[in-house]
Amino acid sequence: MNFGEEFSLQLKLANKAYHQYLNTFFEQSDIRQHYQIIIQLSRFGGKMTQKKLCENLNIERSNMAPIIDTLQDNGYVTRAINYKDRRGRLVLLTEKGNKVLEGLENTFQHFEDNVTQGITWQEMYNCLRVLKVINTNLGDILSMKKVDIAV
Repeated sequence: MNFGEEFSLQLKLANKAYHQYLNTFFEQSDIRQHYQIIIQLSRFGGKMTQKKLCENLNIERSNMAPIIDTLQDNGYVTRAINYKDRRGRLVLLTEKGNKVLEGLENTFQHFEDNVTQGITWQEMYNCLRVLKVINTNLGDILSMKKVDIAV
């Protein structure tokens, strides 16, 4: 098995197991599918432009609007005018969004305490670094709109 095949398999298995793990914590929550938006907002002081959210999470603008609508309808975020750029809208965490963020932080702390046993901080950092490079390389390839595969 070559690296690409093994990488694909391990990534698929890790993704499935990771989401099953997260689902045990999200059973009573309605943010299961959109928790990354709340995390992104918290990283930027509780507010971001919708455009920046799309860029950071690689979500099309047409798909982001209904996601934000759902989070707003459920009371996790609000929208406000962006006074720096009136064409864009700011998405802001609400008090309810901040409370769910506390639960997310506890979930990720539980993950780090339990799932990463036997893995050094250096191995975890290297894993993240390698995944970021792979994502960047794949993004570069896909942005060229063609994949040249010699058979």
